[in-house]
Amino acid sequence: MNKFICRILNTSVDVFVLRLAVIVVFLVFGISKWFDFEVEELKPMFASTWLKFLPSLLGDAGASYALGIVEGIIYICLIISFLNPKFGIIGALGVLATSLTTLSLMMQMGFDGFLLKDVLFIGSSLVILKHDLKRIFDC
Repeated sequence: MNKFICRILNTSVDVFVLRLAVIVVFLVFGISKWFDFEVEELKPMFASTWLKFLPSLLGDAGASYALGIVEGIIYICLIISFLNPKFGIIGALGVLATSLTTLSLMMQMGFDGFLLKDVLFIGSSLVILKHDLKRIFDC
C-alpha cells in the first residue's frame, strides 16, 4: 500500500487534472462569448466597469468576441502545453491576467459570487505556471 501511495504522490496527475479543468472552463466560457445570449449578459458589465471602452471600440458583439478570442488563445495554449511547457507558461499567465482583470471588476460591480471563482483561477494559474517552469528548467 505504501508503494502505491508513493507512486501516486510522485506523479503529476494532480496538475494534469487541474490543467484539464481550467481548459474546460475556458473552453466553455470562450465559446459562449460568440453567442447572442452572452453578448446580452455582458452589456451591463461593460456599462458599469472600466471595460466600457471595449463596446465603444468594437461594438457590443465585438467586445464579446474579443473576450472569446482571448479565452480561446488561453485554452489552446493550455492544450498545447501538454506537449510543450512554453505554451503552458503563456496559458497560465493568460489565466492569471484574465482572473485579475475579472476580480478588478468587483470594485465597480459589487460582490458577485460568480466573479469570485477567479480567486481559484489565480491559484490554478500559479500551480500550472510553476509546474511548467519546472518542466522547462528540469528542476
